[in-house]
Amino acid sequence: MQISLYRRLLQNFAGPTFLLLITAGGISYGIAKSVVGTAYDQNLINLAHGAANHVLLRDGQIALDLTGGAEQVLRTDTIDDIYFRVRTGTGSILGGDADLPSLGSERSRNGTGAAELQPNVESLPAHHLAAPQFFDSHYRDTPIRAVRLQQTLGHHTIYITVGETLNKRQQALERLLLGFGSAAVMLLAAATLAVRLGIPSSLAPLKRLEDELRGRTGADLSPLSPESVPLEIREVVRALNALFDRLRAVNTGQRQFLQDAAHQLRTPLAGLQMQIELLESHPADAAALARLKHSVQRVTRLANQLLALARAEAGAQLMVNASTVDFAHLIDDMVEEWLEKADARSIDLGIAREPVSIVGDPTLLRELIANLMDNALRYTPNGGEVSLHCAVADGMLELEISDTGPGIPEDRWEAVFERFYRLPETSLSGSGLGLPIAREIARCHHGSIRISASPRGKGTRVQVSLPLTQ
Repeated sequence: MQISLYRRLLQNFAGPTFLLLITAGGISYGIAKSVVGTAYDQNLINLAHGAANHVLLRDGQIALDLTGGAEQVLRTDTIDDIYFRVRTGTGSILGGDADLPSLGSERSRNGTGAAELQPNVESLPAHHLAAPQFFDSHYRDTPIRAVRLQQTLGHHTIYITVGETLNKRQQALERLLLGFGSAAVMLLAAATLAVRLGIPSSLAPLKRLEDELRGRTGADLSPLSPESVPLEIREVVRALNALFDRLRAVNTGQRQFLQDAAHQLRTPLAGLQMQIELLESHPADAAALARLKHSVQRVTRLANQLLALARAEAGAQLMVNASTVDFAHLIDDMVEEWLEKADARSIDLGIAREPVSIVGDPTLLRELIANLMDNALRYTPNGGEVSLHCAVADGMLELEISDTGPGIPEDRWEAVFERFYRLPETSLSGSGLGLPIAREIARCHHGSIRISASPRGKGTRVQVSLPLTQ
């Protein structure tokens, strides 16, 4: 399933934004309700204190001195209905709406709307009644918000209850919520606009990078400019530039390889052509026929080594289907051929190998052993010594081949692994591909190969280390 970066950014932005709006809406509703409730509750307290100011003590008796005009002022409100009642601690009504609910006289409503039975204020001790007591109730089939105050005059206790309908509160809450909602809608519109314009604008450098890469030819491996892209994708550009560097190196190596291969093939092919022409003019010339055979063998060997090098360089793909290989059996299969070459030149050949199996490609492993032994037998003079030792140490297969040939100077131990490199003082024919092939095969098997001086004091020792499992 293909993943859209634009869609993922949109989803990552929309989810938190939606949750933030829901949370902000809940918080806004709570704050608005608290602000409106606190403001109008304070107004109720003021009305209750206004009514309490008209309660007098005359000749030891409590009386409510509230004229009709003053009562009208107390009840005046353009939106809500105002109700009040003044009652003594003994239950006598001094004035107002006698049937106005008392706190605790019925199941009132708390702030969350759930039914809640409040304590009866009039039955509580006086020190509990000093603070205003708010409650929600119903009066004349209409929800109201009310407050009760307690006041002491002499030895008399009075209770002032003032209530009002909830129209002003509801309107104020609706206006506040409308304001919050309008702000939320504008913020959501701004966020949507930012998303619609901001995300494509932010992804524009990727589109430009895509267009630049699409417009390139296969030969254009020039590096991209990291400064032309945002910081977040500069590492991607640097990785691409590193890939381009490796591809340029590969292409350069391939061109050099083709040039070297063409140069190496040109000489034996020219010699082969000349030998054929000489043989045509002197069909019975045995020497010319021998030289022709030698030229054919040289060209065949060079072609085989070029194919082996190409196969070794593709070893990573071949290792996908790696299998368990009996390494000792590979050695045994080639011993007879080595003995023939050694006997022909009186070379003392010694082979010591332990039974060992390794996970790898059998064709490449055979090529590795064959190239190293061919070099050792080729460069060892008549009557010399060549030895092969194969064993397991610390979970690694250790292959060691040493000879008593002319040896390789220490400063050339790395150079001889370059393609077509040959020591200047070498007089024997060769292509300079044996050791490069061996190194490529060791690398694709996650192993290593190194050259050192022969322990016999003369010659060369090649040591190969390969892991038993990949």
